[in-house]
This record gives sequence, structure tokens and C-alpha cells, in this order.
Amino acid sequence: MVLDVGDVAIPMLPGMTFVDPRAPVQRRAQSLAYINGYAVPGERATGLKPTVHAPPPAPEQLKETALPMSTLPKFVAFDRKVLRWNCYFKESVTESAIENHRVRKCTIYMYLEDESVHVEEPRQPNSGIPQGVFLKRHVVPKDNEGGVFGPADISVGSTVTMYGRTFFVVSCDGFTREYLTGALSLSVAPDGTFPDDPIDGHRATLKKDTVGNPYPPAPRDDVLAAYIEAAAGKPSNALAPDKLKKFLANDRKVLRFFAVWDDRGALYGEKRPFVVHYYLADDSVEVLEVSEPNSGRDPFPVFLRRQPLPNKPLEVDALGPTKSTTTYTHKDFLVGQYIKVYNRDFYLYDADNFTKAWYVQNEGMSAADFPDIDVEEKALPIPQNAVPPYNGFGGLDDSLQNCIALIPKPIAPDFHKQMDYARTILRYKAKIAPGDQYELSDIDAERDFILSVYLANDTIAIYEPPDRKRNIPAHITGGKFLERQAVLKPGSSEKYEAHDLYAGAVVNVFRRNFVLTEADEYSYQFMEEHPASFPRSDFDQVLLRIRAQLEGKETEVVQAFAGKAVTEQSLTAALDACGVEYVKQELVTVLRKIAGSGDAWCAALGFNKA
Repeated sequence: MVLDVGDVAIPMLPGMTFVDPRAPVQRRAQSLAYINGYAVPGERATGLKPTVHAPPPAPEQLKETALPMSTLPKFVAFDRKVLRWNCYFKESVTESAIENHRVRKCTIYMYLEDESVHVEEPRQPNSGIPQGVFLKRHVVPKDNEGGVFGPADISVGSTVTMYGRTFFVVSCDGFTREYLTGALSLSVAPDGTFPDDPIDGHRATLKKDTVGNPYPPAPRDDVLAAYIEAAAGKPSNALAPDKLKKFLANDRKVLRFFAVWDDRGALYGEKRPFVVHYYLADDSVEVLEVSEPNSGRDPFPVFLRRQPLPNKPLEVDALGPTKSTTTYTHKDFLVGQYIKVYNRDFYLYDADNFTKAWYVQNEGMSAADFPDIDVEEKALPIPQNAVPPYNGFGGLDDSLQNCIALIPKPIAPDFHKQMDYARTILRYKAKIAPGDQYELSDIDAERDFILSVYLANDTIAIYEPPDRKRNIPAHITGGKFLERQAVLKPGSSEKYEAHDLYAGAVVNVFRRNFVLTEADEYSYQFMEEHPASFPRSDFDQVLLRIRAQLEGKETEVVQAFAGKAVTEQSLTAALDACGVEYVKQELVTVLRKIAGSGDAWCAALGFNKA
């Protein structure tokens, strides 16, 4: 197959077709026009002949024109707007001695969007007349000349005849009156009333006059009437209280109480919460169990199914099968009291808001009859395993893990501390000092040690450098004195940390006292860079403590240091003379700051020359 386009023949193959721009437009024309955003039927344009459009008018011409603006279509402007009139018609009754006519009340509805009408007769209970839609909605003809009913054809106080039925219009609603008087400029008569219906007067005479002519009480409600009826042979079930009346008055009214059953006096007993429901319709009781988390019980919600609850043990007559029993009533359920559920004592400690309001309204109770009772008991503290004292074998943390778990777990180190201070070591010179448990010998007094503190895990190692120049026996060769490990404070499970060590401190290492005499330069700089952790290396804090102890002694301090060089010996002697308490680390901090100048020391203290 070949497509003939002018002088060129193109085969009808995929990819070889094209749209001929010379072909006429054959699309379907638009058949709707839009006015104020609503689609309305318009003239259908054809695509066979091109439509010639006039040029748009100039702005001056638009101002001079007086063309009317487009309006909303009627079905949009009057959508859901309905006029309503109340009317009636009389219907004759021929075969009744009570009435000779009947008044049938109706309502006329007129829909403004298409002026259609429908008539409805409200349904009356037990009327015996088919009521409802009297005339279905449609455009009702007014005469034989093609006219139809409009809003102006129905007015209050007049009659309207539709299909041979004449309606007397009595009144209209407010919207109808406003529309007729406002939009249509019609006069509307005031509303009237419906005429009396003979059947209504007859029904009024049939009502019982309980005030003028009181009837005798029903046997179900009066003891004397029940006795007379029973003596006359009336069956006993007809004389029983009327349960239907009670059911209709109290259906779906349930009193809810919160209770606890304390059975801890029995073996494996416990204190359990419950919810007690009392049904006012038939005086039955239902007990529901409250499921608590981790109680170990299966979640059975119903503890006692709905039934009358006896309030005393069942009594059986020994001479026959007769039995007598009584049941709980709503008056027996009081907050703060016990009820017996088949020999189980349930304590009522609270009720819901509906129950409280019902008792206040029907039984004359007050809020004081519903006290706030707390049945919650304080939870006993969970017993903790006592940690035995450290026996000195192994590490403290490792021994503690054996007391916590059967299979001890490795101790998780402080990762950030290890990363930040992996190579940070503070070194101090130390000497053995006398103690209560160790007597210092002359040889030990001559020995020197280097105490190293590893900040990564707060462990301590002690090293004794070998020195042959001193008077030390040959068998004391020096070397490692203490393996790197955590050292506990005496009489405590707390270990020494970096902030506990400073120049002048005494460290007890396995019943030997070591006095730290000085530290290396790196240690001093590190402690001064971290004054929060090492307060004795904080010059400002040290200065405040010393200045507070030197109050009133400014003259002696100025005379001792003004214009002189400050050394450790002179500063020590001056502070001792003034009774100042200090440690050697604080002296080192001061001397490193003032660089041996007495004037700088006085200026730092705030003591000026006289």
C-alpha cells in the first residue's frame, strides 16, 4: 500500500508516515459555553467552514457600550432554594358516629430552580391512613391553557386547587415570606391556624383522668392490692414486681467499682485488682479480672460471669427442697466497704464518675461518701548482693566481675580516655617516708624513686634508678620497684588518680609511704594546661588561697620580698613565718609564674610598697 502525497509516493510502513499540514481540521467543535464559570449549552460550531472573528473592540468602545453582564443560570442561582406553605384539606367521613369530616394537614413545597411542586402529608402515629408523599414532584399545570403554578399563584389565606383537590393555605415559613415580599414584591397575609379536627376532641375524652378519678394501684406496686388479687386466685407470676419497667428505665446503666482481693494470708496468695460491674436493669453482678504486666497469669478477663450475687450463704430447709437466699443490691455497694463474692472478700476502693453521679442523684449521697483511698503499696527494694571486701588478689575490677556474674565479662575501658591520653605520663621523684606500719631504715632513706602515672587508665609504676655513688648495699641493684597497676587508697576501694598526685603529696603503696618531692617539666606544663583537674597548678586559685591567709600582714610581705629575688627557700621561710598552709606544688606554681621576682610576687598579691 502506498500513500500518495502530491508528486511523492511513500509506502505505508512504520516510520514512513507524516501529518499532512494541508489536510482540513476535522476535530469536534466545542458545544458548551461558559458563563461565570458554569458550563451552559451553546451553539455548535462546524469545522467545515472557517469562522470569521471580528477584531476586538478598542478600549474606548468598551467604555461606551452598555451591554448587560452575563447572569447565573436559573438552576444554579436557585439551587436548593425551596418555598414551603402549610395547608390542609377536608375529607368527608360518612360511616362514623364520631366524626363527619377529617382535617388532613399537608405541606406544599415549590422548588425555585424549575418551579416544580410536591405535596407531602406528615405521618401521624396510629392514624390508619396512608400518609407521606401526597403528590410527587413535578411541574403542576394550573389550567387547560398550558399555564403552570408559580410562586405568585400560592398565597397565605387563599385556596389552591391541584388536580381537583382544594388546599387551604394556612401559613408559610420565614424564607418563603421573605422571598415573596422581597424578590417578588408581593403582599403576604399573616399566618393562620389549623381548624379543630373532630377526631382530636374524641381522643382527648379517652385519656385517663388520674387526678379527678384515680385508679386503684396495680397489684405489682401495692402490697394490699396484691393480697386481694392473690386471694381472688390470680397467679403469683402476675403479682411479681414488674421487671420490664425496671429494665426499660435502667437498660445499659451499669455501676462500675474498682476492688482488690487480698489473699496473701493463704499459701501462694497475692493481692489482685478487679473491676466489679453492677447492672441496674436486673441487679446482676459481674467481676472482671485486671490483667497486670508480668503477673504470670493467663489473661482470663471474666472472674465471675454476670449473675445475681448472694449476700449470705445459701440456706436449705432440712424438711424439704426449699431454699432461701438474698442478693446484693446497689445499696450494698459503698466505697470503702467489703463485699463477699462467694466467700472472697473484695474491698471497694473507688468508682467511676458515672457511678458517683448516679448515687448523688438517686441516693442523695455527696462527694464525702466517695473518699480517695490509696491501695497501692510501696514496692519493696530489690535486694542487692553485698560486694565482699577486696582481698588483694588480682585486680580490683576483675575481682568485682567475679562477684557480679557467674561468667565474668571483660571490663570495658574508657575509650575516649585511652585515645586522648594514650601516651601521656606524669613522672614524679619520690622518696620513702616513715609510716605507722613501716619503720624507715637508713638505707631506705637514701633511696630515690621515679613514680610514673599513666593517664590512659590511672595506673602507677615505680622505678628505682641504679646509683653506685651513694652508700647503698650492693644487693639493692635498682630497676622496677612496682609493676604498672592500679593502686588503691589505704582502707578504701578507690584507686589513686592523676589529680591525687602532686609535689608534696604522700602516696601509700602497699603499706609504704612515698613522698613526691618534685615533677619533671612536662608534668608541670601538663598540669598548668589543665587547671580544672589540677587545682594546685592553677596560679589564680593558689594566689587566692595564699592572699586570704596573708590578710593583715601586707607590710611584712612587702619588706620581705620588695626588690629582692625570690627563691624556694626564701618563699618557704616567709610563708612559714606568716603561718600560711601550703604544699610544695603550690610553691612551684608561684615560682614558675613570677620568675623569681619579689616585686612581681607583691604585685600579684596586690601588696604595694608603702
